[in-house]
This record gives sequence, structure tokens and C-alpha cells, in this order.
Amino acid sequence: MFRKLPRDLLIIYFSLLFFAVGTGLYSVIMPAYIRELGASAVELGLLSAIAMAIGAVAALPGGIWTDRYERRSLMLIGWAMCVPAPLIFAYAPHWMWLIPGYFLINFSMFSTNAMQAYMTSRSSPSERSFVFATVHSAFSVGMIFAPTLGGFLAEQWSMRVTFAASLLFYALSASILLKLAPNPPTACLAKAPLRLDPRLYPKRFWLLVVVFVGVWYVMFLPFNFNTPYLQDVARLSLLRIGLLGSVAAVGGALLAPVLGRLADRVGTWRVLGGCLLVFAVSYILQLLYPSPIVLAIVFFVRGGTNAMMSLMTALVSGVVEEKTLGMSFAMYNLATGFATAVAPYTAGWMYAESAQAPFIVAAILALVFGATFLLAPSRLAHRFAKPAVDEAV
Repeated sequence: MFRKLPRDLLIIYFSLLFFAVGTGLYSVIMPAYIRELGASAVELGLLSAIAMAIGAVAALPGGIWTDRYERRSLMLIGWAMCVPAPLIFAYAPHWMWLIPGYFLINFSMFSTNAMQAYMTSRSSPSERSFVFATVHSAFSVGMIFAPTLGGFLAEQWSMRVTFAASLLFYALSASILLKLAPNPPTACLAKAPLRLDPRLYPKRFWLLVVVFVGVWYVMFLPFNFNTPYLQDVARLSLLRIGLLGSVAAVGGALLAPVLGRLADRVGTWRVLGGCLLVFAVSYILQLLYPSPIVLAIVFFVRGGTNAMMSLMTALVSGVVEEKTLGMSFAMYNLATGFATAVAPYTAGWMYAESAQAPFIVAAILALVFGATFLLAPSRLAHRFAKPAVDEAV
């Protein structure tokens, strides 16, 4: 797997791996921590929505800067912004005091555009699904032991110890990027005027954005309420919930590169549709049979479906133009970011009414999207294929 990745993409892989460890130490058990700080289900959803909205807004300046400035520097700044966030989390006396930490982490997502543009410039179109899925699978690898370790540290000592360990891994992740080769935009791109007018972008790009906004909403609708559900309904401890997070990470680490290679061979739309169907079935099983063995299988398989995010990004990279690379990713990230911001807030209201509601709605919508993608993969591939000469809307 690694032999097929250029040196710079390997550096990004290992940086993401250590960043994932830092995030994984607390992310799975964070909802429980937020509730300990006084947040209700609706307020938990609101905080997640605020965090996602910050990340969505950050996409626009991130796109502008990606098309103007050297991309490694932007990535370094973004990664470094995350380092003090765990310290803020550790000493928050109330859930609202978590917002500054979430601001740092989520506004740092402006550097995601730079990373996506960097990866696009270092990969060939014929292997882009594999490259994106493999590099992003580093996040799953880093999450294999991190949630279990984070849950153990929290139960044996305190969440402050967990956050201290997270800070160290964030710092290590940022330092690895120093070995990355510079990746400035082309001279003509750096001097080109901003293309903020939506009419200047291909119609197929906007159609793709609209479709994927729906998919991102489905994926993130139940995301922040897995931990509360496992606590409230399945009666699991933080350590066991962390262990399930690790199981999901193993699934992502093992399955994501395979799904990426499969997408390059049989078609990304087919694999994306199959992942959505599996995603739906996993939540149905979680609701019907919340036993430890079933949950372990469900989380393992669902971890592999996280490759959907990489597959969608690869599809977007195939329809954008080099002269608008940064801004195209920015508008895509902005749109999908708002979908991920709306999802937890609506899920919070659903969960307050019924603990099963967010999962049922997500499963139904995933079945609809998955069936659509599987029934017409060739038509979708043709519709979103990049012609020799781009048309504008």
C-alpha cells in the first residue's frame, strides 16, 4: 500500500495518523464529558452544530488562501492551531467554555483545502480514489487504540490526563509536516482574480455538491449521539464505548484502502452506494440487537464506510479545474460543512423525543441514497464526467 504513495503523501499520512490519535483520545467520550459539564441533549447538538458551522465558514478563506499561498505553510498553521485546544477543554468549568477550543480546532479546517489541493497535485486521476482513501485511512489507523486509551485514562485518572496526552500528539502531528516539500500554487493561479461568482463554475460541480450535501447530512445525523445512546440504552461504560470506537477504527484502517482501490476499478458511484446501504443496515442492527458482539461487528463495518468521505472528495477533484482548485474545494467544504452543522442540531431535538429517532431517520435516508447510486452508476458517472472543454453555468 505504502509503495504506491509518493513521499509527500506518506508524510501527510503519518501526520494525520498522529493527529487522529490526539483526536481519538477524547472524541468518542467527548459527548459524555459535555453532558457532565451540564449540557442537555439539545445543547449537545447545538454545541456540535456551532463547531461544524465554524469549520464550514473556515472553508471560504481557506480556499482563497490555497489559491494564493504556499500550501504546506497553510497546513502547518492549521495543525498548530489545534495544539492548545485540549488545554481549553481540560479546564472548562461549563460546556459553553468549550466553544473557544472548538473554534481553534474547527477554524483550523481552513487548511483542509490546502491538503486536498496538495493531494490532488501529487496524484494521478486514475488512482485518485485509492490515494484519497488510503491517506485518509491514517485517521482510522490512529483511532484504533486511541479511544480505548482515552477511555482508560479518563476512568483511571481524569479527563484532564486524556486531554494532556491529546495535546502532545497534536504537537507531534504538526511537527511531522515540517518535512513536507513546499507546494505553491502556479504563478498564474496566484495572480488570477478570485472566482466567487457561482456561475463561473461548471454545472456538474454544483449538482455534485448538492447531492453530497445530502450524503454528509445523513452520515453526521447520528454521529454525536452514538455515545449517549450507548450510555443510556445499552448501558455501556466509557471504557467499552472507547473500545467500540477502536473497533470502528480497525474497520476503517483495513477497509478504506480496499474500497478506494475497488472504486478505481468498478466505479466510485457503485462503491459509494454500497457503503450507504451497509451504513443503513449497521444502524438498524444497532437498534434491534445492542449486544456487545453485534455492536462490535456493526462498528467494525461502519468504520469502513467512513471511506465515503474520501470517495466523495475524489469525485469532486475529478470535476474541478486547476485554476479554481482551492476555491472549488472551499465551496464544497463550505456546503457540506453546513450540512454537518445542521445534522447534530436536528439530531439533538430528535434524541430528546426518542433515543432511536436520529438513527432511524439516518438509516432510511441512507437506504434511499444508496439504492439510487447503485441503480444508476453508469448514468451518474457519465453525468459527472469532466469533458474536454468545461462548460460554465
